[in-house]
Amino acid sequence: MRESRLRNVNCIKQAEEIPGNIVIRSRPNYTRKPSDDTCSDGTVEVDEAMCTLLNDNRWRNADLVDHVFGGVVSVPLAARIMLSFLCCGILTVELNGANVDRDQWPGACTHAASCTSLASESKTAPTSENKDYVWTWAEELGSGTDCNAGDFFDTIGMAAYLAAGVTDQAQLSNRTPTVRFTTLSCRPLPLHPSNAQGYQPDFIALPSSAFVSDRDQTRLNEYQEKLSALGLIETHFPSLFEPYSCLLSATIAPTDSEHSGSAAGQSLSTQPNDTEPDPQLLSNLEELSTQLKAKQLPIPPTWLARAVKKHHDSRFLDTSHVCFPNVLVPGEGKQTRMGAAVARCAVHMDQQRRTQPWLRFSLGLMATKDELGLLRADATGMEECVFRKDTGRGVIEAIRLLLGIMLATDQELGHHPAFSLRDTEVLSVPELDATTGDKRPAPSADTDDQPDLKRARTADASPITRYPAPPAKYRFREVNFVTLENSKRHLPEPSVSSENHTRYYTKYLLEDRGSLVGRCTRIWCAYREVCGSEKESLASVHKIDPDMPIFIGPYALKFYCADIQSEAYAKDILKVAQKAQDAGIIKHVLLPTDVWYLGKISDVVRNSKIVATKHENALFDSIKDREETVTVSAFKRTLAQFETGYEFYGAIIGVLKAIGELQDAGLIHRDISFGNIVLSDEKYANPDKKCESVNVDFGDGNSVEAMLVRRQSAPMPSSGGLHDLDMAASIPKSVPKLEDPVLWTSKGFKKISKPLTNKGNIGPDFRTGTIPFMSIPLLSGEQNSVYDDLQSTFFVLYLSMLTFDTPAPNCYPEAPRTTLPHWPTEVQEWADDSVSMEDLGTRKQIFFQSEADWLVCLIDNGLKFWLVDPVDRTLDECHGAALLEFQQAIWNWLQDKGGVYMSKNVDAKPRKVAAALESIVEKHKDRLS
Repeated sequence: MRESRLRNVNCIKQAEEIPGNIVIRSRPNYTRKPSDDTCSDGTVEVDEAMCTLLNDNRWRNADLVDHVFGGVVSVPLAARIMLSFLCCGILTVELNGANVDRDQWPGACTHAASCTSLASESKTAPTSENKDYVWTWAEELGSGTDCNAGDFFDTIGMAAYLAAGVTDQAQLSNRTPTVRFTTLSCRPLPLHPSNAQGYQPDFIALPSSAFVSDRDQTRLNEYQEKLSALGLIETHFPSLFEPYSCLLSATIAPTDSEHSGSAAGQSLSTQPNDTEPDPQLLSNLEELSTQLKAKQLPIPPTWLARAVKKHHDSRFLDTSHVCFPNVLVPGEGKQTRMGAAVARCAVHMDQQRRTQPWLRFSLGLMATKDELGLLRADATGMEECVFRKDTGRGVIEAIRLLLGIMLATDQELGHHPAFSLRDTEVLSVPELDATTGDKRPAPSADTDDQPDLKRARTADASPITRYPAPPAKYRFREVNFVTLENSKRHLPEPSVSSENHTRYYTKYLLEDRGSLVGRCTRIWCAYREVCGSEKESLASVHKIDPDMPIFIGPYALKFYCADIQSEAYAKDILKVAQKAQDAGIIKHVLLPTDVWYLGKISDVVRNSKIVATKHENALFDSIKDREETVTVSAFKRTLAQFETGYEFYGAIIGVLKAIGELQDAGLIHRDISFGNIVLSDEKYANPDKKCESVNVDFGDGNSVEAMLVRRQSAPMPSSGGLHDLDMAASIPKSVPKLEDPVLWTSKGFKKISKPLTNKGNIGPDFRTGTIPFMSIPLLSGEQNSVYDDLQSTFFVLYLSMLTFDTPAPNCYPEAPRTTLPHWPTEVQEWADDSVSMEDLGTRKQIFFQSEADWLVCLIDNGLKFWLVDPVDRTLDECHGAALLEFQQAIWNWLQDKGGVYMSKNVDAKPRKVAAALESIVEKHKDRLS
């Protein structure tokens, strides 16, 4: 993508809301009734977060195609291809109901190019084009709806490549097709996220490498015949294919010059990055028309003909590559409803994003009988561009879009430049999700229970036909290296592996809260490459061959997009915390050792200053720009990996001390949860093994032996504490007080004379945290305070007894086991994110209002690790005492004529609670160890 091109902000407007026939689902459902749009009544199912994205963070951008693919296919090139399509019959055009004469085709194409440029310069896309040109695609291409859209797109893309190859070779810049569209025969698409919705794209764009001419003889049943679109073009539009036909039957030389076309072909080229039609475009098109009519076209250069031959011969799809981690662009086709296609496509893009954590942005395609569309989503929102098939602008944009996708580089399709990938493979286990190891519900034999299968397609089909046998293994890519420029560092370490960059080898992905927009957090267990004197020292100490690559770790390498309007970013909370740590104030918080700021999304992805500068148009007041941020810290075990009860309580006590230390530094954490608590001791599975040999691919396809060396331990003062200050903020100087105390009855009604105000940081827009652990006052709309961190820690303690059973195996630093909480209904009611936060606050208050309710629930449902006798359901004395001590410290009990009511104890002190828990734990130390 061209970094120099800035967006035309006048082209951007708020997109129309998705139609009301959207079913909001709070949880995935893998066995739904089949129909065209998932539900038999014509509705489309999306989850709540996706619906919010579609309605609140989506804009129509008339110049989206130009912005994404303008550097690949210019408007003048698309106009020349358009003229070639008219000559070979792929397109026809009418003006005021009458066929346009051949001599007038150059004028029609010039008019279409002008309309395309006008659309990208105006505030909105033009609804009419002055002249009533009507363009029609050939019937042989199909309707471009439903699954047929994949063939429609593939044919247009390849036809455009053929036309460009003989009319404007220079504009191809020696590019060859690296992407190919195809429809799917497996349902659902394998290796999708564990909580994905159960339907799949109508078609997808895969790397061309997934299509082969020679099959592996040991697994012939793992291939599906997928004939190239060139066959259809050769049959129905032979004049377009003719310049290549003689070359395909001949042996192509292995080497050739970059551009060997005739001078006639070269003289008509325009600059590849033109943003506006060439003033001489009409004249050039007229000249091209004469050449096309006389069939005086240059012979395609051999590099181009070789690419066509490879595409022509690659007629087998290797199904081991057909999985979500390999999807480059998902597509959705609908007969008439573009809104439904947008909703579905956004879900597919979300699934793609969560299986490809190296993406900077995601692309999606939509098609209906009358329209085509492009979606692009990044951390700040989703852009949408929809155009009609029968307009000149629509034809130009379709050519630029589809040829652009076929010729695009990885980065032009969203691949983040900091990531390099390696090939990997996993066994194909139908009932197992290959990315998480979670068991998935098997589809029912009843057709009505098959996810998103249309009855008409499966009524007479056998189970084998409906579900082709999966390959033995799925082959895809995963992150290999993350390379970061040192010039963009912050809080630098004293030792740097290179003057120009630092490279990290990623061992595995630890966590991916992947989403289309927002923070898009991803965390890897990674090892830093060392060189120079540091490498010499490590090689000497560990007796390693000095010529062998050496990496040191483990580190937690975290990518996320920080909201530049947040206090953590605006006030650089990390630097504030670092100064407090240097001063000895903060001891129980694990801080990053290094931070990279890679650029704002408005600059590095959208190439527009509009988000950062807040355009005068009120529309953009709601757009939050984000900064790509990378932090590096010592890789630690989390609370879920505690080995003894004593270590568990040591971590909880460490958290309480950390809250007090942050308070002394003027900070509050605002996101205390299971994942943000770390354990101090680095207990390796093999403590004596200081080095580990691994095979590393440095990008040439060959594995080289490298050594992973264990870094020095990074201890904390107690068994654990907090990390992750991404949501942290300064303690408010003054917290508005309510005129009446917030009291609750057993029925959940607030006894409050005036509603909460929404000034300052009060209100739902400023809530931060993980919902099950958020405090009741925060859920109710009050302002963040130290008390909220304290109450969140209590919820961590309580929910741990319903989540963690036997201690985790000592697998550090390997990937920990996945813990799936199976909370009882009573807890789900106050931890369910499908209802409003205010309701969650009410439910949680009611639950903890009565000691009998929350304690009885724990005794009835607590896991055996926390019970003395699982049969008699007796809670261990230490755990019961710790919970009661904590509960009494953070809540006060008030009494009036209506009964006893619970309210927050604003005078609760974190260190005082920590001391009380320490006393209880020491009393029961022998049993907890």
